[in-house]
Amino acid sequence: MPTGSVIAADPLTVHDRDLPFTVTVPPGAYPVLIAVMHREGRTRGETPAAMLRIRDTPTATWELALRPGQDARLLGAGEFYGFGVDTGMGCFLDAAGRDVLPKLFDQRQRETDLRGVEQRPYAEVSAPDTGANLIAYPSGVGDGSYPVWIGRDADGEVTCFLADMLLLHRAEALPPTAPTTSVCLPAFPAFPALPDDRREQPFTSPGATADFLAAQLAHAVDFLAERRQSWS
Repeated sequence: MPTGSVIAADPLTVHDRDLPFTVTVPPGAYPVLIAVMHREGRTRGETPAAMLRIRDTPTATWELALRPGQDARLLGAGEFYGFGVDTGMGCFLDAAGRDVLPKLFDQRQRETDLRGVEQRPYAEVSAPDTGANLIAYPSGVGDGSYPVWIGRDADGEVTCFLADMLLLHRAEALPPTAPTTSVCLPAFPAFPALPDDRREQPFTSPGATADFLAAQLAHAVDFLAERRQSWS
């Protein structure tokens, strides 16, 4: 993030109308966490959320990420400002790479025949001249509009930008699953089947989505630590 101005968009349709959010962060390198959810009876995973993590401090409050000219006070019940998706993918990138990164991403997709990025957890391209990169991920269940939430800690500092892919807004937590024997990743909990009805009120508790992401990350870290001990 060479400028700290965050853009969320479809990586193959980014244009100059995709303005960065009004809230900025200090320039620097920040991790992107991508949650993958598997439903019972389905072979392909889905992406309930993607997070650009700025700080490790606990998130105390949430606010809708806005672009210049947007006013959250004008929104009605169940409405939100979101970023549009037309190719089944979403992404985070710095404003410094808006003009070059989407072209590089499209070129990479064509040259390596990776148009089916929805089959993979993520894809990434970098622009050395700008110091920026673009990280793309499958966009929930496909095309549509998705909100981004900004988390802040108790001191008001930005903790993250959370892209909510609207898969968990009516999900109910299930009991924890037993650890898997896989040496790569732990088992992820299954969620009940949810209809994809964009007319429903969107998921408006981003803390639950963030908690889901954090729980999966902690589970993976603990599992890999146990595996390393068994290898030593």
